Amino acid sequence: MHHSDVAYWRYLQSLPRGHEDLPSPRACKLLLRMFERWKGRPGWLVEEQVGHLFRGRDDLPEADREALAAQPVIIRKALAVQRMLEIILDPEIAASSGSSEILADELIIGTLPPFAVGQGKEFVRYLTKDEELRGALTFLNELSPMGHIVPNHKLVLDRGLDAMAADARARAANDGASERERAFHEAVAITLESVGAYAAQHAKMAREAAAKLAGGDPRRESLERVASCLYVAPRGPAQSFHQALQAIYILHCALHWTVEIVPIGRLDQLLDPYLQRDLDDGALTLEDAQELIDCFWIKLDERVILDNRHAENRFTASDGVLTGYLGSSNYDQGGLLNQWMQQVTIGGLLPQDGAPVDACNAVTRLCLEAARRLPLNSPTLDLRVHSGTPRDVLDLAARALMSGGAHPVLLNDDIIVPALAENSAAPIPLAAARNYACDGCYETMIAGESEFSFGFVSALDLIEKALNRGAGLAGAGPVNLRGTKDSWRSKPAALIADMVEFRAIMREHLMLACHRYFTSLTSLYGNKADFAPSPLLSALISGCVEKGRDLTEGGSNYHIFSPLLVGVSNAADSLYAIERLVFVEKAFTLEELTTCLVTDWGHSMLAQAGRVTPAFGPNLSVERIEQIRQTCLALPKFGNGTDAVDRHAWWLMETFVSCIDEARTHPLQAANIARLAEKYGTADHPFVMNIAPGVGTFEQYVGVGSWSGATPDGRRSRAPVASDLSAAPVPNDLPSCVGGDKIEHARQFSLADSMRSYRHEVMTRFGDGAPADYVLPEDYPADKLGNVLAAFAGGTGGSICTFTVADPATFAAAQANPERYNLVRVRMGGWTEFFVALFPDHQEQHKRRPIYG
Repeated sequence: MHHSDVAYWRYLQSLPRGHEDLPSPRACKLLLRMFERWKGRPGWLVEEQVGHLFRGRDDLPEADREALAAQPVIIRKALAVQRMLEIILDPEIAASSGSSEILADELIIGTLPPFAVGQGKEFVRYLTKDEELRGALTFLNELSPMGHIVPNHKLVLDRGLDAMAADARARAANDGASERERAFHEAVAITLESVGAYAAQHAKMAREAAAKLAGGDPRRESLERVASCLYVAPRGPAQSFHQALQAIYILHCALHWTVEIVPIGRLDQLLDPYLQRDLDDGALTLEDAQELIDCFWIKLDERVILDNRHAENRFTASDGVLTGYLGSSNYDQGGLLNQWMQQVTIGGLLPQDGAPVDACNAVTRLCLEAARRLPLNSPTLDLRVHSGTPRDVLDLAARALMSGGAHPVLLNDDIIVPALAENSAAPIPLAAARNYACDGCYETMIAGESEFSFGFVSALDLIEKALNRGAGLAGAGPVNLRGTKDSWRSKPAALIADMVEFRAIMREHLMLACHRYFTSLTSLYGNKADFAPSPLLSALISGCVEKGRDLTEGGSNYHIFSPLLVGVSNAADSLYAIERLVFVEKAFTLEELTTCLVTDWGHSMLAQAGRVTPAFGPNLSVERIEQIRQTCLALPKFGNGTDAVDRHAWWLMETFVSCIDEARTHPLQAANIARLAEKYGTADHPFVMNIAPGVGTFEQYVGVGSWSGATPDGRRSRAPVASDLSAAPVPNDLPSCVGGDKIEHARQFSLADSMRSYRHEVMTRFGDGAPADYVLPEDYPADKLGNVLAAFAGGTGGSICTFTVADPATFAAAQANPERYNLVRVRMGGWTEFFVALFPDHQEQHKRRPIYG
């Protein structure tokens, strides 16, 4: 792996022409320019440049403004999409914001916005004043679309935008359609035509850029070829590999500029037919195809910021609202500065019934090579594997991982496909389940056919509530006394007799949390339609056009919702501490442990003059509290193959899916779900909710921890938690490493031992997966990792695994000298970030994750 761009260039310069690590001269030029741009502040649109569709528009007569205001919201949204795609191509605006640019060396053209999830967005506003107020009451505005859904690029590649728009217009003219259906189809047509015009303008710009080059310049011919691609696709069906790849990218840009932050989908399945045709015709070589894929990879990563001082904070309270959530959008922005949710899914199984057939092809391998050779953080590459995955693909994945990019994520189809098909509350056809693709971090959904949303349930919160009579420990103090009350008032800790009773109390709190999840989801479902519909993305999700329904109103074929259990690892470690030290060894009482946690292990103001304030627990000294903490810290931890600890994680997960099912089928929730089915379904297109539980923090291991009080595993109050289903990090107030001639991590596990912690039948109930995030030393042998990946593909190690490659010394050096380590990348739970771009709290969590080797 290469720690910096300087080290990377030195390595490339040492390679002979034709070396497998050496990208083409064209790709190297584009990389060099991109690396330099990463170090500066990227351009941004000014809010006034974007403006409103009709309010404050001096260039529009008053009658036109009134006419626009009278249009249905979805039509106004479509017109806002049209205007946005025109604004960003305006030469004056593009010059100041970087919204449009074509380079002479490019083979793939188009420009992505800097709208990372953590930085916010700008988009043409279109709501009236009254609508703005009504939307704000439920935290919705024009920036509320989340994207977060895999579009159906195959529709565009097969049919072309012009034919799709014509079909939508024909449907809008159907006398049998309702007024709402006609408005939807009209909006779809407007947006598709707008993207077609956007693509055509890029073709014109490419031709103009080519004309400025000297006649003998080979780049002139390549730009003419790009223009020719865009004159064919996406407006018409793609005819070649280059056309298909360029069409996917220009559509991807249009979606991101119009606030639909989405992934790519199963790129190898989309492109391989075109590649094979071109190879057979002699129109393309594999080397040509690799260069095109490399250029595509580079385009997807142009907007990186390496210095977090360059971050924008355009967030509103309503940005990217999750379906079924009520509240302000306060994501972990500091952990999302370079996250565009640009997942590329490859490998896995073909989307067909019957015996499983491996889907790996030549494009699968080209993508793995791009991920290995190019030191980028995006796109996130997700490799679906199974017991029949070819060994050469796994070896390519191992080499890509050891290059330091944390790509690819590995997902086990033999676990995830049955979880989606059979254990998601309602059956999903096997062929559809085999066509899942990833989005956001690793979330699994049916490619091009499903909507998606998720919600968190905290396992640590359940322990707090069981210990503290339904109150949260983090809020203990003079205002809330024992803590914030938001669950049942359960039995005091002093009266809990044994572990069986403690678990039963946890389950009561969990049931309430599950009921709240379903109540929020079902009561808020559909609320975006009147403020933030998605006609463009709806056109790319199968089912919406056929039903005449927007994505926000149940238009997709599948409706996948994922309640996620978070903090499982810290919770499992905590439950083991309670069971062993309280109920078996009786080293201290449950009431004493609760006092330790209420006082943040003796560090809060509740412990004064060396003792606990009597109002908050038994009369314990700070010295005694520290003794109890050290005893808890010394215990074995989850993720090391220790059955005594691991069984607590499996109990949590089994109880979670049991409570989800029990809450979902409870008469109260069943009635709510039936109400949605009646409102959004028909006899021909029933509305069925698929519930695909998962375990995941994504990048929000700092954010989730900030909600949680101190825990019995020794973690401090409001400190970060373990990422996803990974082993817990070293607590943030303790040294992450021990000294000596060589820096050694304080928590070192065996990779083989750890993978034993993730083999359990309950994994087939988690349709959204449960990732284990590993950190490997930089000298871990690639062939040995290939064997590990083969074992994972064969069923050892759970449903999802990810790998960061970095030594403890590298992390420490990167904090001290960031410019010398600006290519060190870490896995954020489902996507990759440059370590130097993270804020200190996030950096420390990565330093403190256990290392495996």
